[in-house]
Amino acid sequence: MEKTQIIGVDLGGTNLRAGIVNESVRESVVSKPLYAQGNRTQILEQIFGIIDKIINPGVKAIGIGVPGLVDPASRIPYDIVNIPSLNETDLRAVLEQRYQVAVKIENDANCFALGEFHFGTGRSFTSLVGLTIGTGLGAGIIAGEQEVIS
Repeated sequence: MEKTQIIGVDLGGTNLRAGIVNESVRESVVSKPLYAQGNRTQILEQIFGIIDKIINPGVKAIGIGVPGLVDPASRIPYDIVNIPSLNETDLRAVLEQRYQVAVKIENDANCFALGEFHFGTGRSFTSLVGLTIGTGLGAGIIAGEQEVIS
């Protein structure tokens, strides 16, 4: 039986990372500096470039964490301070059209908190706060096994 592969993308203010997760085991990971002040096309080309390095026919979905607010209904990112050209870009639609797989967009700190809760040091707890410190500061909260994420 073929294992489901998912690509996870971490879009940071200074770096871009992507990796394949296969049955909750991280496989290939690639990373490169991000030219965050580029225009929308330049930023998208950088995202495509890193995904193109690892995508294969077994990949069923892509998840991307963005360093900004994500509208809970439309999943469109807003207020991406360090990558202003991506504000109000429908990344989900762009990536789904290019790669023909399901795409999920979420705030990067929420992604971190979920990862720790399900697979990391937070597995033995019912609640946690995950803090991210990088180009910016973020927080994701899991409260009483209820993910405080839309």
